[in-house]
Amino acid sequence: RNPNLNQNPLINVRDRLFHALFFKMAVTYARLFPPSFRRVFEFFVLLKALFVLFILAYIHIAFSRSPINCLEHVRDKWPRDGILRVEIQRNSSRAPIFLQFCGADKFPGMVVESTAEEEEEEEEEMTVDMFENSSIKFELDIEPKVFLKPSRVSSTQALTRNESQEFSFSEAATKVWPQEEYIVEYSLEYGFLRLSQSTRQRLSIPVMVVTLDPTRDQCFGDRFSRLLLDEFLGYDDILMSSVKALAENEENKGFLRNVVSGEHYRFVSMWMARTSYLAAFVIMVIFTLSVSMLLRYSHHQIFVFIVDLLQMLEMNMTIAFPAAPLLTVILALVGMEAIMSEFFNDTTTAFYIILIVWLADQYDAICCHTNTSKRHWLRFFYLYHFAFYAYHYRFNGQYSSLALVTSWLFIQHSMIYFFHHYELPAILQQSRIQELLLQNQQLGQGTQTTLQDNLNNNTTAAPMAVG
Repeated sequence: RNPNLNQNPLINVRDRLFHALFFKMAVTYARLFPPSFRRVFEFFVLLKALFVLFILAYIHIAFSRSPINCLEHVRDKWPRDGILRVEIQRNSSRAPIFLQFCGADKFPGMVVESTAEEEEEEEEEMTVDMFENSSIKFELDIEPKVFLKPSRVSSTQALTRNESQEFSFSEAATKVWPQEEYIVEYSLEYGFLRLSQSTRQRLSIPVMVVTLDPTRDQCFGDRFSRLLLDEFLGYDDILMSSVKALAENEENKGFLRNVVSGEHYRFVSMWMARTSYLAAFVIMVIFTLSVSMLLRYSHHQIFVFIVDLLQMLEMNMTIAFPAAPLLTVILALVGMEAIMSEFFNDTTTAFYIILIVWLADQYDAICCHTNTSKRHWLRFFYLYHFAFYAYHYRFNGQYSSLALVTSWLFIQHSMIYFFHHYELPAILQQSRIQELLLQNQQLGQGTQTTLQDNLNNNTTAAPMAVG
């Protein structure tokens, strides 16, 4: 027999099982929650999605479209043959701009700070985690390929990051930077960023330290913008955008090092036109269809294995474990996540996108039974999902996590809306029809029983009358 024909009964059984479970859960949901509560819940989800969209739009207008000018006052002063170190500190008592490892005659009018032991210890005590997977490839080196790091920059510039290991550092360090610290270093020469504080002092490499205070500097926006930066976003994007504004004026765009996380980047010129929306749409379709196909195949393999396992327990049979199909699915999903991680430069974003596609695929397969839902819900899903891809691709991943949350909230609202307005009324109508048929059947059985009793009574009464 053709093996493809053997799969159809299992697929039908699976669909009927999921449909029965969905039908029972929908009826229970309708009995527990009245229509007024369902309308309030649907409106609350929509309000939450609109609020997050407003936050995204506000942040985009405040920090992405307008240039960040936090370092405008040092544009012509910072040492091109040295390092620019930018720190964010609240209510700092030291000078906002000062120099290290440099003579006062080289930069007249600037405050020069002598090397402190605390600075050396601070730099030497950084953990190994900061320098893992953080080497940079130059154009002439024979090294692994450099991958673009498009996050946290605007459309004219992008950052690239290499994931190879090149240097080893002492594991005697124990100090870990606190999460609220924000320190970056920028230099036109990548080698300067690799040097320790003592080596920089010995080689007399000038280091300009710029301290930014969110409570005083105007470049951090108004009070609401500072609240968002403090509580939700952090200052990483502000620092990188400020340094990017300096790199745009340099012929050699230079390199950036996040001192806290240990990540190393380099600036490259990158032009993102409006035609990038077409590329984002193509990538979205490829990723979504690939993930959906792999997940559906994995569901089928798992369901087949469960059915075989139940038959083995019931009939005391031996079954063969489907190792090859399951291993193929697992490797395909891992490879798909790796490809998506390279595109988004973030494994967390890739994982959540796969999760969203899986939830949407399950909703379409299990919950969409009416013609209206089958015809229109997928259009809303692709529209909201494409909005995230378009924003991420057009603006180089800046605030892409917030854009993904916004997209998911609107997808969630569309699921609830179609369920409340199309699927649930159809299920309740079908449930009422089944109850009426059951009542009629019971009444019919009762009438038939009464007629049979009357017939039996008439039959027994007739001989008595004759006698």
